[in-house]
Amino acid sequence: MTKPSTDLIDRYLQAVGFWLPRDQKQDILAELSEDLRSQLEDREEELGRALTESEVADLLKKRGRPIFVAGQFLPQQNLIGPALYPIYVLVLKIVALCYLIPWLVVWLGILIFNRAQSATHLSGEWHSLGTLWTIVFTQFGIITLVFAVIDRVSVKSPCGSDWDPRKLPKIKIETPVKRRYNAVCGIIFGIFGLVWLLAIPDYPFLIIGPAAYLVKGAPIWMTVYWPMVALAVAGIFEHVVRLLRPDLTWFPPTFNFATTLLSAWIVNALLHTQTYVLPIGPQGAGVASAVNLSLLITSGVLAVCCAVGLVVYGWQAIREIRRSMQPAALHMA
Repeated sequence: MTKPSTDLIDRYLQAVGFWLPRDQKQDILAELSEDLRSQLEDREEELGRALTESEVADLLKKRGRPIFVAGQFLPQQNLIGPALYPIYVLVLKIVALCYLIPWLVVWLGILIFNRAQSATHLSGEWHSLGTLWTIVFTQFGIITLVFAVIDRVSVKSPCGSDWDPRKLPKIKIETPVKRRYNAVCGIIFGIFGLVWLLAIPDYPFLIIGPAAYLVKGAPIWMTVYWPMVALAVAGIFEHVVRLLRPDLTWFPPTFNFATTLLSAWIVNALLHTQTYVLPIGPQGAGVASAVNLSLLITSGVLAVCCAVGLVVYGWQAIREIRRSMQPAALHMA
């Protein structure tokens, strides 16, 4: 088997693996790889020569698009066929990640921070939760209906076989050299960022430009400044660990969860005030109002990002920690 043929099969397997669940990916890809290579070897033995890249592409084309092949290994659904089921699951995850989880986290935050409210206000919060679930089930039903219709229509569509395996993305391989390069660049840029952050109290124009002559920072920044410096130092520390111990797969998501938690505390402190800058003189009043409004909106967006980040990094951290403990447990057994 020639190198171009092997590369084409590897690219095909990578495309199939994108749609497979992580816990089953390696086993499924190993089975599929063995089957494909066996077919190629049989064909080469029949022809008495190595297959060309075009012939390998034709064989993969007959096998089917990667997403359709991946669907054959997933649980079969009566309403949505295996061809569209991976995309259907992906869309549901995106909706949950970008809408349901942030909404639920924000709702819990409001409930916790406003727990001293009257029973009337709290009953209103519970009513809003019921509204959320109504919207969730509505979105789930609409998405399911749309995919069911597309699945019925796509059965008769010829586009499933009209594709070229040679146009599949190239293999993504992160070599040790590239990992070290990324870690070193992260350390360098992290140090520059830390120096910039430490210089801001003495040179505020570094962050707000010419507006520094019209407005000054409000007292809230005295509260969050050193936690922000701690985040910058933590970023440098993360890249140092990545450089020295790239084998610690559990460290990045766990550390990112911790730093995101600190970021959430900072954002929460910013959201509890609507005054971020103060005018130095009468001519700075308009600038101060505009800056305060923009920072308030930015804080709200960052709050949603922190909520999503906590869920994602928390889930990744638990998964990687459990995975890192499995070999040790098997060894002890």
